[in-house]
Amino acid sequence: MPRNGGFHNQMDAAEGMSNKLVWFCIVVLVGSLFSYPQSTAPSELSSSAVLFSDDDGNQTDDCPEVNGTSSIDRTGCLDTDGDGYSDPDSTWNLSMGADAFPLRADAWSDLDGDQFADQPNLDITDDCPNRFGKSRSVLFGCSDMDLDWIPDVLDTDIDGDGISNELEIASSGALFQYDPMDPNSYPIDSDYDTIPDAVDDDDDNDFWPDTVELDRGSDPLDAEDTPFNKYFGISTGFFYYGGLETDSKYDAEALELSLSGLMEVVTEELVIPFLLIPIYFYVFFSRRQRFERLRAEIAEAETSNVLIEIEVRVNELIEGRKIKTLHGLILRNTIEEQENKIRSLATQEEE
Repeated sequence: MPRNGGFHNQMDAAEGMSNKLVWFCIVVLVGSLFSYPQSTAPSELSSSAVLFSDDDGNQTDDCPEVNGTSSIDRTGCLDTDGDGYSDPDSTWNLSMGADAFPLRADAWSDLDGDQFADQPNLDITDDCPNRFGKSRSVLFGCSDMDLDWIPDVLDTDIDGDGISNELEIASSGALFQYDPMDPNSYPIDSDYDTIPDAVDDDDDNDFWPDTVELDRGSDPLDAEDTPFNKYFGISTGFFYYGGLETDSKYDAEALELSLSGLMEVVTEELVIPFLLIPIYFYVFFSRRQRFERLRAEIAEAETSNVLIEIEVRVNELIEGRKIKTLHGLILRNTIEEQENKIRSLATQEEE
């Protein structure tokens, strides 16, 4: 009996130990489940997270506090457009390799910093990638001195001073050299018509050529002073085109009816002829007097030798235009007549 009682006691003790061991295992298992770090649980990792590792398999991340996908200039940093280049931030700028265009996946670099991309065939591609420029017409990102969006190589007014490059050069001379690349170097333009006075036919822009104004006596630099209002302070003329059409603007092809035009005719077209009238009279009377003197000498000549001398003088006067050719012919005829008289008298005396 004692053996049987001891056996039962041993069985009861073994059963109790087994139950305790089961419960212990259950407690340990449950405890391990609740104590597993949530940050490392695979089920808790974000589906967008990317882990970066070095050659030895060690995880690396240039921006450990940011959930990013950049992989070219930096790893694991913010890359908004997903092109592999990280967005610039306070510690990483464009010169370090950051994305120059963080919102465009097809562009990422801008070597000259003019906000035009180095990548080809884009709507923002830089046509001059190695030189800063803001041009946006025809060529993008090229030098544009006056910031009018036209590249300097195509701009007719590079410095934007209102005078074209060609006219600045044309206005330059030995004393003044104008620089089309300097906005502070430009020729005078009195009427602000973008044509320098040096090459402008109408400096005051009053529609009268400077040469005509100078000829008529009006001021070529004063738009209020024209040949038409030069007299009496009122308009004294117009240009007539036919019918009822007239205009006060100068037109060499139209008919000018004005006091200024009349004065020009009087002073320039008639003054010279008037001044020549005394000369005409002098020449006329001088020739007439020579003619009369020679005719008198011929009438008084008594020998053929005297007539020969007179004839020589007549020929010289004709050649020198000191007597008219008609007068010369008359004198020659007179000499022949006088010579015939002399011969006739000599014949009568011999008889």
